[in-house]
Amino acid sequence: MKDYCQTQNGDLDLSTGDIYPTESTAQHQRDLVLGDMGHIRHRPELSVGAVEYLLNEDKEGLLRRTRQVLAADGQKVRKVAYDTMNCKFQIDAAYEND
Repeated sequence: MKDYCQTQNGDLDLSTGDIYPTESTAQHQRDLVLGDMGHIRHRPELSVGAVEYLLNEDKEGLLRRTRQVLAADGQKVRKVAYDTMNCKFQIDAAYEND
């Protein structure tokens, strides 16, 4: 999927002086996972709200909801995992049309 390049904070990347398109699957996944319900205006149900799951220590719920949201967004999900020892969230998914 192509979209405008973003910084790590989710802002538009203007480091070249202008916006530019780039591969954006990881950016979309980050936005879907970190966003709360209603975060995406045109599809308010399409967000995971990962922070709430982590605060409630519901890791299985986080993994389940992430799979559901990514699939609803049109991605083929191969793996979603959370490494508790290293606090790393792993997503192996891609848009089916790419």
